[in-house]
Amino acid sequence: MPFLLSRSGITKIAVAVLTVIVASAAAGISYYTTTHLPSPNVSPTPTPSPQPTAALPQTSTYTVTPTPKQSPTPTTASTPTPTPTPAPTNSINPTPTPTPSPIGITTQEKVRDAVMHYIESNHPETSQFIQELVWTGGRTTPPNVVGAETYMYYSQGWNVTINYPVVPNAIYKIVADYSATGISIPYRIIWKGTWQNEVLNETSYIFAQ
Repeated sequence: MPFLLSRSGITKIAVAVLTVIVASAAAGISYYTTTHLPSPNVSPTPTPSPQPTAALPQTSTYTVTPTPKQSPTPTTASTPTPTPTPAPTNSINPTPTPTPSPIGITTQEKVRDAVMHYIESNHPETSQFIQELVWTGGRTTPPNVVGAETYMYYSQGWNVTINYPVVPNAIYKIVADYSATGISIPYRIIWKGTWQNEVLNETSYIFAQ
């Protein structure tokens, strides 16, 4: 019995010694770990590398001179050309210019047309009787007459008789006689005149109704 007690005491002492040894070993490991080993959860902070500093170029200063604006060149307005005003013409011409005759017309026909144009221009009341005249007739000189010519023309109540001598620069004597037929109010026109060297002269004129 004393022997068992002694062994039990020894066992307790051994356990206590082991406990102290284990505790000392644990404390030493913990110290070593704390002081010599890095912490697994703490990541080392990297030290940033210095960035190279680039030298900035010096800024040059430029002076901009504004360009003056050019004034627009004035446009010269064209001066309108005045239109000449024709001089008034008289409605009645005492000596009208004969109307040009068609090619191939005889001198007698030219005199006849000049007389009718003169009558219509200088005696407006006759214009109603001188419209679209179509002439017939011609030379009526008798066979026994020598040195003179007679021509007669007819159209719509008009009888135009032309007499002239056969000489240089002859004077043509003309009688234009008009008689209205087939109407309630009779009209009569008798015109007499001469023609020489393209010049027509009136010697008498009668208008009756």
